[in-house]
Amino acid sequence: MALSTYYLFGGIYNLIFQNVLIAPSWFARSLGIAVNLLDAPLMLMFLTFFSTSPAMKKRITWGICIFFAFEAIVLLLDGFSVNAVRVILGPDIVIIIALSFLFFQRNVRLAITNSKSLGKAFMTSSVLLFYTIFTVVYVFYWLIKNLQYRKDAELVYYLVSILSALLMSAGIIIENKRIKKLDELKNTRKELATIYGKTAGLNKDSRFVKTGY
Repeated sequence: MALSTYYLFGGIYNLIFQNVLIAPSWFARSLGIAVNLLDAPLMLMFLTFFSTSPAMKKRITWGICIFFAFEAIVLLLDGFSVNAVRVILGPDIVIIIALSFLFFQRNVRLAITNSKSLGKAFMTSSVLLFYTIFTVVYVFYWLIKNLQYRKDAELVYYLVSILSALLMSAGIIIENKRIKKLDELKNTRKELATIYGKTAGLNKDSRFVKTGY
């Protein structure tokens, strides 16, 4: 849900930014700020999927709450503005890179010996790749005020977005296939348990016990 929301809002904003969709300038600006403010919380929600324990999932959830509080403070100081986005995106990128690297490292290591982690390895590599390259985009687009650099940064952003989306799609497809196989296996086990349970019940039924004449 978090990932679909992340791509939905980001996709709509990019289409407006490229004039594919027509929208008032005030709406495009507000949507752009909102998309960037929701970036870290939504991605952190998605990364809880890779948690290795309930404790880790709980810590990430607390991290989301803390980040929301941080954003609220920045918004109080700078308002709903581009400068607020500039301040918030820095910690956003650092946190996501650190966490996605942790999950990427783990799932790639597991995927080498067990293919069941391959889908997750693709998904975490997608996140890590995007935010690592986005660091460069952030520096040249948000920090260095040079028009040519900003245009180049936009191009890099769209290219890495496409590559990242392809990796994510591949990972989701692989993971969905794995989950379907698990579901089929569970259903088969349930059916076998039901069949053997009925057989055992029939064998115990006195009506089917042979008696001597």
